[in-house]
Amino acid sequence: MRTYLKWSLPVLVIGLLSYLAWGFTTKLHHKQEANERVQTLPNFKAEGINNVPISQADFQNKPAVLLYFNSDCDHCQREADELRQQANKLDSAQVLMLSSEPVAVLQAFARAHKLNTVSTLQVAHIDRKTAYETFGFAAVPDLLIYHADGSLAKRFRGETSVDAIKRHL
Repeated sequence: MRTYLKWSLPVLVIGLLSYLAWGFTTKLHHKQEANERVQTLPNFKAEGINNVPISQADFQNKPAVLLYFNSDCDHCQREADELRQQANKLDSAQVLMLSSEPVAVLQAFARAHKLNTVSTLQVAHIDRKTAYETFGFAAVPDLLIYHADGSLAKRFRGETSVDAIKRHL
């Protein structure tokens, strides 16, 4: 019995460490792939709150700002209000606010924050898995700024001022 315990404990520890190392390297590899993928505006599909499909093709030859948000997030709410109030600073770019929440929740959010009054701003639903696999979006707010040619200008994680966004367009 002691021989069994003598060998099983080290094997168990090595197995656990191997599993943790595999999980860490897998996650790191996925992050690296996502960072490479977002260097140019990737192909994606989202559903606008007016049930109109939105894709990467809608942003060709125009700077784009993609903001991943959640309607319950205080930072996201402040960012939405600032985007509406200072929309004239970003009039050369198309702003797309993406969320994994249901379209009905997004419609209520857009009404509450008067986002439908800004012609260059759209709110859309994107599948959570698609958001993570395509853009690496995991936390909110997460913002990607693209030049007109589709190349990544800057990525911000967390609340970002409109002036900071404008500097990278």
